[in-house]
Amino acid sequence: MKTPAFRPEEPTTANRPGRLTTLRTALRLMRVEKSLCATFFAFLGAWLVAPPSALCSLPVLTAATSVGCITAFGFVINDFCDLKVDSIGKAYRPLPAGHVSTRAAERLAWSLAAAGLALGLVLGPLPGAIAGGAVALSVLYSYRLKNTLLLGNASVALLVAAVLVFGAVVAGGPTPPVWIAAAVTASYIVAQEALFTLEDEAEDRAAGLTTTATLLGNERTARLVRALLMLFAAVALAPWLIGYAGAAYAAALTAVALAPTAVLWWWLRAPVQRYRVARAARLSRLVWLTSFLPLALLK
Repeated sequence: MKTPAFRPEEPTTANRPGRLTTLRTALRLMRVEKSLCATFFAFLGAWLVAPPSALCSLPVLTAATSVGCITAFGFVINDFCDLKVDSIGKAYRPLPAGHVSTRAAERLAWSLAAAGLALGLVLGPLPGAIAGGAVALSVLYSYRLKNTLLLGNASVALLVAAVLVFGAVVAGGPTPPVWIAAAVTASYIVAQEALFTLEDEAEDRAAGLTTTATLLGNERTARLVRALLMLFAAVALAPWLIGYAGAAYAAALTAVALAPTAVLWWWLRAPVQRYRVARAARLSRLVWLTSFLPLALLK
């Protein structure tokens, strides 16, 4: 892979960091807390199709580890590709701050990809194919799809939703609750990713990137995000409305997802204000975590 034109100073022998500092930098690059959260989607997929005891089985643990590696790979390769734009708006990150070289970041990324793919292949042809597809789509997103109208947002949504299916595949095979949970997840993530482009609009425009927000502008992007949030609410409520999910699902969904989503929708009203967008982005990350509860109740 070609390295970005902008690259921080390579660490010399004199200023090379110690092992503990190197480990901390690597964990920051990998967004280890987010990568660990992603593994819970693999466990959720397994939970929806198998007994609770299956969550501790070797195949499910292997699948979760594969997901963690591939998710971390996605974050590192994305930072590698985003070095120029991060140097403008997020100079505190390890690469633009010069805490790690582009060469070391690239080596870490592909090592994580290889580990995640190998673990997927150990689980069988279908899990291996899903893992390979996730690696390929992560690369495509970072190098191409991120700079598009909605396609990059949709690709991230597909990657996250696919983790549920991946966990279900190794635990016995996808069932209707898994596909429903995947649809609900994808509908939320695509809205969230569009919101993130709105949050980063100024930095992305300064770096010359083409994203949903730089193409549409702040006001139209905000309207799009609000429409996508309404779509998410409709998709999430559908299982209860058709009688597939019970009252516990509807109550949990309302408390931890729909009510906060209504707040997001209100904060993104016109005129769009930067501080409200930043607040909405933070709240959207919390909703992503709390959404585990209603999805687990689809079982």
